[in-house]
Amino acid sequence: MTALAAPTILAALFVAYIRHIAPAQAGGRLAQVYREIRGEVPRVPNLMQVFSLRPETMEGVYRLWIAIMWSGRTPRQLKELLAVVIAKAARCDYCAEAHMIYLLAAGMDTDSAWDACTRLAESDGLSPRERAALRFAVRLTAEPRAVRASDRASLAELWPSVEERVELVATISAFNSVTRVANALGVVSEIPRALRRFESGRRGVIALLAKVSALSLDLGEKTVLGDPPEQNRAALRLLFLDQLGFGALPPGFELLEACPEVFDGQLRVVKKSVAVMPRDRWMRIGLVVGRLTGCEFFATNCADWLTQRGESADDVIAASEGSPSSLPDGEHACLRFARDFTLHSHTIDEDRIVELRRLGLSDGAILDLAYVTGTFNGMVCLVLGLAPF
Repeated sequence: MTALAAPTILAALFVAYIRHIAPAQAGGRLAQVYREIRGEVPRVPNLMQVFSLRPETMEGVYRLWIAIMWSGRTPRQLKELLAVVIAKAARCDYCAEAHMIYLLAAGMDTDSAWDACTRLAESDGLSPRERAALRFAVRLTAEPRAVRASDRASLAELWPSVEERVELVATISAFNSVTRVANALGVVSEIPRALRRFESGRRGVIALLAKVSALSLDLGEKTVLGDPPEQNRAALRLLFLDQLGFGALPPGFELLEACPEVFDGQLRVVKKSVAVMPRDRWMRIGLVVGRLTGCEFFATNCADWLTQRGESADDVIAASEGSPSSLPDGEHACLRFARDFTLHSHTIDEDRIVELRRLGLSDGAILDLAYVTGTFNGMVCLVLGLAPF
């Protein structure tokens, strides 16, 4: 899932801290994915180009974005509003600007949109249902450990439809992932720095791009192809119970079947996260993210997997906190990155990427690290947002 920027007036030479393959230099599978994206937007956004070292990962992120934003019963305007509010809560300027463009293009009036960008869930003019959705999104983003069953029950009172509620939580999940990826990898805004220097100029460019987007982009519902729910249900069980060896499926994941397109897209993203990284590192990251966010499911299952293989969960947590542990330096750096990615991704700077390179990680491996950590942050939102109440 990604925040795709609208048509822009400047193509950046450098799009992030890690290297990328521009559309003009792409070949093979990557060129095919770029062509698919260009079928929806005039220019491949920087946030999508940052995935170019992993074309299959890019394809999965793109497909989930289409499934979440272009299908379902929840109004597109509310989904864009959620994207803006989550981006602000996560302090991701790139995603906030990109989705302000989409929010205005989707028809929200300018004053209301900027009020929401500033005051988030306390903005004037929100309906009770919208306010409840935005408050839940802010809490999941900024205070996941504080989310309780009563919060899910309160959301369900105003959003009784399981399908709509799954769409809301899936949107929150996706943007909790992608905003952190954008922050941690330093994705550069397509809006030129000179035009972003002053607030009036920034707002003017966003308004202009929103008008162009409203005329050039089709924001209407699209048909999203994917595997049927019964096939994805079996694949979900195979992944978590057989391949990963967990004792149960993530709580609430069964509700994803109410939105087959989202279920298919989400499962593809999770499966890819498992495939791109050694299993022990994947479990360590899951343990760290689970502990930090208060997600008992991932904290417990990942710790059990590591313990069965003779590794101490406390040792992993110590490494993530920068304390001495038995793990090698490269693993220390990865786990500290995962911790900071989860708690305050906006503080990660290019020096951290340089450190990871120095310890032997290629730019592709750094992208995998950000992708897996982002996927865990997204899965945590699904569990905390959809678990029984």
